[in-house]
Amino acid sequence: MSTSTWKSKARVRTRTGCFECRKRRKKCDEQRPTCLRCVSLGSTCTWPTTTTQLMDGRRRERRQWNPKCPGLSNDDKALYTHFATTVMPRLVRPNCPSVYSDQSHILRLAQEFSPLMAIMIAIAALDLGDDVLAMQHYLDSLRSLQDCIIDAPGTGNEDGLLATTICLWLIQIKNARSDVPPNIGLHAKAAGELLWRRRPEETIESPSQPAVIFQRTCVESFLYHSTLAMLFTPSLDATAGNIPLYLAFAVNDGQNVAQPILDEPYQFFIMIANVTRIARLARELNQEERQMWTRLQSDMLQYERQDDTSNPMRRLYSRAVRILLLKKDHMRTTSERISEINSLLREGLNILEPIDIPNCLLSYALWPVAVLGAVAVNAHEQHIINSKVTPSARLRRGQAVRLQERLMNVWASPREPEDILPLQQLQLLMEPS
Repeated sequence: MSTSTWKSKARVRTRTGCFECRKRRKKCDEQRPTCLRCVSLGSTCTWPTTTTQLMDGRRRERRQWNPKCPGLSNDDKALYTHFATTVMPRLVRPNCPSVYSDQSHILRLAQEFSPLMAIMIAIAALDLGDDVLAMQHYLDSLRSLQDCIIDAPGTGNEDGLLATTICLWLIQIKNARSDVPPNIGLHAKAAGELLWRRRPEETIESPSQPAVIFQRTCVESFLYHSTLAMLFTPSLDATAGNIPLYLAFAVNDGQNVAQPILDEPYQFFIMIANVTRIARLARELNQEERQMWTRLQSDMLQYERQDDTSNPMRRLYSRAVRILLLKKDHMRTTSERISEINSLLREGLNILEPIDIPNCLLSYALWPVAVLGAVAVNAHEQHIINSKVTPSARLRRGQAVRLQERLMNVWASPREPEDILPLQQLQLLMEPS
């Protein structure tokens, strides 16, 4: 987390390195097709072309996003500028299709919709380490949003309302304060409800339109964060509503669907959501659920056949998903499931060891770590997991702080016989805290 004083970001160290090294401001060895840093991190190594060369446009961006909103103090304007030029670019992967780096629509919405401006300022304050100011603007956004809904419902503010809800959700994900219970599930369900009420077949006219880019980004943000949050929030279901329908229309927008905004194809996240929905059940599966489990098992085998051995994060995900499927495996005995889970845990810990979690997409990286941590029984295994979460927790990253607290509670739970303990701990991980 940054300090409370705004500082200019360091310049990138090379103009010809890959996007990932440029994003992390690290020296790239420029070994194509995959540099050594991306190999070690399990990142997608994408290179700039003559038409997509990144540039250091910080001064130009600050001028462009100097808000002209009446009533904003100079401090608030500075925080909004920090959100637009420093926070917002980090919310979309730099190696996604270049058209989706244009987030001008949501930034302009903030200058017309006060609840959105307030929550953007709150996120910027949180990014700069000022929790008190962040909470103040968060509450301002909630109050302003309530007033807008009561005073002028359905008056053409649909995009502003959706963007505000997504940002309210985002700040809850990032919030590390233990004295403020997170409302992640509440905001996520609200965002999902707003998306489900839209009609995707009427929204895509031109893939270059900022409003269309905004809508697809919101849909993908919901899919990404709600899928990964389902592990800890039983009320969430990323596959509900018409989100898959939105994605079906999104693939026709003229972009290369093999490289979406998300770090994995859409079907991967839908598979994760379905696996989580099945695994968090405490009862026996019914006939329909067993059929779903069989389909997911087949999907997982297909995913593993395409497994890139040079990508440790993908390998880690395959072990975590298989562990969740084993929890509800109705064709094996308990001892067989435990034996297989322990084997997958050992493989997962070996894969996890060289991964630098703080330099990965945090929610994405912590999901398999949570699953492995839940089935870690002895002190040595738990120490390895905790050592991977602690650096991000010390930086007050909300996802890491909450996961560390959750795992500590799981590990401190009453000890069952060791032959069923991993299954018990896995169930505790997914129950309401």
